[in-house]
Amino acid sequence: PPPSMPPSPPAVRISLRLDVVQSKPVQLSLALLVMFAARLAELDTTNPAAFIAAAGFGLLALANLAQASPRCLARGMALVLVCAPTLRLVSVLVRSPEALARDLDTFAGVGRCITTMAAATGAAFGALPPSALPPTRKLLAVGYCACVQMCVGFILRVRTGHESALPFYLLHIVLPFLASFLAAHAASRSSVGQNVARRGYSMRLACDEC
Repeated sequence: PPPSMPPSPPAVRISLRLDVVQSKPVQLSLALLVMFAARLAELDTTNPAAFIAAAGFGLLALANLAQASPRCLARGMALVLVCAPTLRLVSVLVRSPEALARDLDTFAGVGRCITTMAAATGAAFGALPPSALPPTRKLLAVGYCACVQMCVGFILRVRTGHESALPFYLLHIVLPFLASFLAAHAASRSSVGQNVARRGYSMRLACDEC
């Protein structure tokens, strides 16, 4: 009888290795996010967005270490990206201008910390593979987060009178977040393309051996 087609375990091994490689930048970025979000929550104890971000990114980091489903991880991260800026927007609308001015002075002293956190957020979200979250949904979540942050900066400028509020949010939050996201997103799509090419090559080798 003709020999049956042998299985192609090399393709499976290649896919698993690439998934592990993709999870490393995500885990590193999540670790940075937990550290900096906890620091911001300690500096501004009246800001619920900081506590939501610290708790959310902490749970996501633990889930990634426990090798949770990439789809669950991506959806959880998208939820944090939507909820935290929304809570921050609500807080700048309801709090007094004096309290908001004190927040701006506090944030101005930790500008590097905020910039690093924004960049780590964009890198962690952009490094998620397209199989975990469709690119359209990723772009929608990123666009919403960036727009809300710019609205927060504009409202702070109007309510507190600080001319530096809007430039601070643009330079320390929005631009680092978008730049790191786009770079990580492009790298993730490139890794997926290499994964597909290697899998196709291994399947052709298996067919040739038949």
